[in-house]
Amino acid sequence: MRLFVALELNPKVIANLTELVCRVRPYAPLRWVNPQNMHVTLKYVGDWQVNRLDELIHNLSEVRLPASEPVLNIPLAGLGFFPNARSPRVFWAGAENTTALRQLHSRVDSALQPLGLAPEVRPYQPHLTLARIAEDISLDDLYRAIEDLPTREFGLINPDQFVLFESSVTPAGPIYRKVAEFTFVPQIGETASPAATQPSRSFFAARY
Repeated sequence: MRLFVALELNPKVIANLTELVCRVRPYAPLRWVNPQNMHVTLKYVGDWQVNRLDELIHNLSEVRLPASEPVLNIPLAGLGFFPNARSPRVFWAGAENTTALRQLHSRVDSALQPLGLAPEVRPYQPHLTLARIAEDISLDDLYRAIEDLPTREFGLINPDQFVLFESSVTPAGPIYRKVAEFTFVPQIGETASPAATQPSRSFFAARY
């Protein structure tokens, strides 16, 4: 199974991102992500053996933010491209890299390291993937559409839990299934709960 750890979005943010995609999608033939599938990734786990799933869930259930850290309040704003606008492969919306979010990412990383998952060596850059760019195509129309947007702010998320997702590739695109949910607010006796089986701001340099 292919797994990743992420923060979910709230309905208001999903609605704002849906409006964004509807506005700019006609201007570039990209592989657009369904806003219902968008998330802020904390850790990409990759392929994982089913018989070791309990280990993974146990370690993630130990993750807590320190009591001194504020509740997560993450503004979503800004648009840009990875690796850059000259050679784009991913079109993204930014998530503010707050101190609490960096702390949560670091603690998830540390929790999974004993299981053989190497920690990230690159700086954490939280974002929402809007589309993937598979070919060398002109994005001039998309750039102009971005300039004409009435706003590049998409709302605020303040989650108190993160989710372990399974990703399955299908001809219609990836399908994400919740495997487990984890509350990271310091509370005595809090553990992971099995999920249902149904499917100053600092943003990146190459932004709009």
